[in-house]
Amino acid sequence: MNKINILVKLAWRNIWRNKRRTAITLASIAFGLCALLFQQSIIKSLQNQIIEKSTRTYTGHLQVFSKETTDLKVPEARIENPSPIYAAVQTLPDVDLWGPKLIFTGLISSPFTSKGVLVVGIDPLKEKELTTIHSYIVEGGYIEPAEERSILIGVKLAKEMDVKLGEKIVVMVQGSDGSLSAELFRLKGLFQTGSPVYDGQIVYVPLSSAQRLLVCGEEISVISMHLKNVEAIESAQEKLAKLLEREPVQVVTWRESSHEIVSIQKFQDAILLIVLVIIFGIVALGIFNTLLMSFFERIREFGLMLALGSKPIHVATLILLEAVFLGILGMVLGNILGSLLILYFGKNGIPLPIGDVVGYWMPFDKVIYLKFAWKELIFSSLAAVLTSILSAIFPAMRAARLQVAQALRHY
Repeated sequence: MNKINILVKLAWRNIWRNKRRTAITLASIAFGLCALLFQQSIIKSLQNQIIEKSTRTYTGHLQVFSKETTDLKVPEARIENPSPIYAAVQTLPDVDLWGPKLIFTGLISSPFTSKGVLVVGIDPLKEKELTTIHSYIVEGGYIEPAEERSILIGVKLAKEMDVKLGEKIVVMVQGSDGSLSAELFRLKGLFQTGSPVYDGQIVYVPLSSAQRLLVCGEEISVISMHLKNVEAIESAQEKLAKLLEREPVQVVTWRESSHEIVSIQKFQDAILLIVLVIIFGIVALGIFNTLLMSFFERIREFGLMLALGSKPIHVATLILLEAVFLGILGMVLGNILGSLLILYFGKNGIPLPIGDVVGYWMPFDKVIYLKFAWKELIFSSLAAVLTSILSAIFPAMRAARLQVAQALRHY
């Protein structure tokens, strides 16, 4: 134990013998780690924001569809008897909020023009809690439970249809019995999400009116759910599927219904991994160079240690300890710098051009507010220290294999 204490003290003193070189090495570790933490925070914050927007505007965390449904965006099959599903969902403790929807394509007409749209029949009270679509209303108001003839449309669609609040809009669809069905609605509110798809192609009507339009009784397309803890989504899916095993339905997560988001995540995670390897590869070369230069400068010193009775393992341990100190100091500095950046942009936000791209097909903010990606932060911090230690293995092995006589003659 006494020898270890001596080696620790020596290692700490040795890294400050050449302050300039040590400062450069620490700077390379710190700035490399800082850049990595910053990028990880951007990517993970972006992913979380995309997931939150997707699940809170349309899909929910969990969804129940008819077993015959293949297109989870616009379900072509419907759940004929939703009552048992309602009962099962309400007994599941993981579910925080839920609501039914009836989704179908139709034609809306004003006195001036007609256009094909996606009609979403909603339960006004449940939908207001489940999603945030009501928060995007810029003119008029949200549908009230008693208003069976009210309709919500986007600002973009209203301009194309040349309609204003309070004016009449006709919705036409082909009913389940094959007949052409039409209902007259009055424009209650205009929403503006910033997404051309939402603002120009989606309309909301009361669920009862949508069921009457389709002549489909109590049938619905999907039941969407928001969970108390999204981390338990697989467990909740399994529990609900077990409760509904006798029903002709399927329980899917947002990952299955929004596979494009999962693809974006996988692509971004792959980029993060590549960047991590590149950054730590550069850091490793810097630490290796520092320790190797230090080794050549101190060959005679190591020879003297061996001549005075130190074992080769002690010399190797000394170099490894120096690497550990460099790694820990660099990690601490990198975490401080990275945390300051994340805190600053977490408060002030950072505009990203990807907001325009993602915002085309779903409501999405153009400013990202950074949050700490704790798992990635811990992994990267440990990787910085490990990289430092691995970089010291070769110099440590060289030092352990020194011949005393040759080392003492070295100048």
